[in-house]
Amino acid sequence: MNFNHLLTFISTVEKGTLSAAAEELHLTQPAVSKQLQALEEYFGLRLLERRGREVRLTAAGEICYRHARVIASHLKQTRRELAELTRLVRGRLLLGASTTPGQYVLPRLIGAFRREYPRVEVVLTIADTQEVVQRLQAGEIDLGVVGASGRGRNLSYSRLTSDELVLIVPPGHRLAGATAVSPTELKGEPLVWRESGSGTRRVVEERLATAGFTIDPEQIVMELGSTEAIVSAVEAGLGISLVTSWAVEKSVQLGHLAVVMLQGVDLKRDLYLVRRRADLSPAAEAFVNFAADHPPRGPGNKG
Repeated sequence: MNFNHLLTFISTVEKGTLSAAAEELHLTQPAVSKQLQALEEYFGLRLLERRGREVRLTAAGEICYRHARVIASHLKQTRRELAELTRLVRGRLLLGASTTPGQYVLPRLIGAFRREYPRVEVVLTIADTQEVVQRLQAGEIDLGVVGASGRGRNLSYSRLTSDELVLIVPPGHRLAGATAVSPTELKGEPLVWRESGSGTRRVVEERLATAGFTIDPEQIVMELGSTEAIVSAVEAGLGISLVTSWAVEKSVQLGHLAVVMLQGVDLKRDLYLVRRRADLSPAAEAFVNFAADHPPRGPGNKG
């Protein structure tokens, strides 16, 4: 049963007419009538008698109205107490994240979280996945967000959102007009790559190798330590690259880059929220629940 149907029923009884209830609830009169009909079908009894424009309670309606008011009162009190709980959550929340979630995903999520929990101070540290996990195990941070699910006796991983690596080329590049290309089209192309040891680089090279394509080291004309630097280098025409779709939305909209899909290569991955298997602080618990209810959604993915 829909609680809104009960609230519509209460309003109709107290206002005396469907039109007055519709005005109070900012609904159309047919919508009010439909909700009342659904409520009567749920109980299998006529709850209201219509006399002209006015409505009156039947014997079943009297019972329903009495209990509906109690339910509505409890619901209102529940909302008040939950709102008060939200206002009371305070403290310091220490987050650690690897590069992609730390730079592109978490800032949006933290902003929304802080609007809901203004008394929580959030501190975000960006490091590689291994360091994030180590700091979490050492108790130096409350939660981590990383690009790979790992193992640990005292750690728990849950999917936060998805990430997809995309091929980016300068607007005037020969591949810029293509919707999709095969990995063999990358042969001989100058590549702007992440530095050795980067998790993103490891994922890219592993997925390409799985698809039967191996990068020639001589193609790598530049190694850079950040996604932003790679995007800038590709915009400048220094080569092409594969980066997270989260990083290029604005550049593509401005016409500074073109995105091309790579056929036959699975370049999707999940991003994970990782926590210790122990009681969380109220601030950390609130963040975990908020992230589950408001999963970040990036360009081209459904979260």
